[in-house]
Amino acid sequence: MREVVCRAPRERVFAAVATLHGLRGWWTPIVTGSAGVGGELAFGFEGLDEVIVARVEEASAPSAVRWTCLEHSSAPEWAGTTIRFDLSETRPETCVLTFGHAGLVAADVAPGWDRFLASLTRLVENGVGEPYRDVSNEALDVARAYHAAWTGKDFDTARRYLAEDLETDVPINTYATRDEFADAVARFGGLADQVDLLAEFGSGTDALLLYDMQTQPFGTFRVAEHFSVADGLIRRIRHVHDTVALRPAG
Repeated sequence: MREVVCRAPRERVFAAVATLHGLRGWWTPIVTGSAGVGGELAFGFEGLDEVIVARVEEASAPSAVRWTCLEHSSAPEWAGTTIRFDLSETRPETCVLTFGHAGLVAADVAPGWDRFLASLTRLVENGVGEPYRDVSNEALDVARAYHAAWTGKDFDTARRYLAEDLETDVPINTYATRDEFADAVARFGGLADQVDLLAEFGSGTDALLLYDMQTQPFGTFRVAEHFSVADGLIRRIRHVHDTVALRPAG
């Protein structure tokens, strides 16, 4: 058994382990089936010919979830094992998750579960988990998600994709911290009337987006934005765009 302290209400943690939407946010985006008692859940993994099927034995809100694994296409020894999540609230806005996977040698599955329980914790505490993804597309996936957030004017979510030690290389201005840059994105992004994504490219830890941005005060200008990504976060951003219209505004 393993205990994980989550700085989040117990109801939020329960939703993360007891609903399709929640599971997609921290384990794998490919989840189908029914999360109700007696239902079956099927978990797929991008880029892998692998599926895990589990039957929901218990879903007692907001305190317990228990599954029986019926199939693991790559690890048949998972069949018949039990996975459980027990939730207790020690104080307001704090939940202790007790996790167990019975029926297997603990050391064999601990690294994987350590990774995804950390993802679960990030999801319930910060709103963004790190579910499984094909790492060959990770940088582009993160860049797309960040772009979708700020162009949708969800600047809080966009900020969560930026690493604390973010480096930036942009025309005109300099930003000493992640928060300074995120605040600038919120100010300037708030002026955008329309953003048209023209092209995208991803390879390894790098991604590039090319887009046209239309603003009332500055008209339309084209931006090439390069991202360096590691561990699901943007570590460096570089912009290339025409600065003629922007320089008078500083």
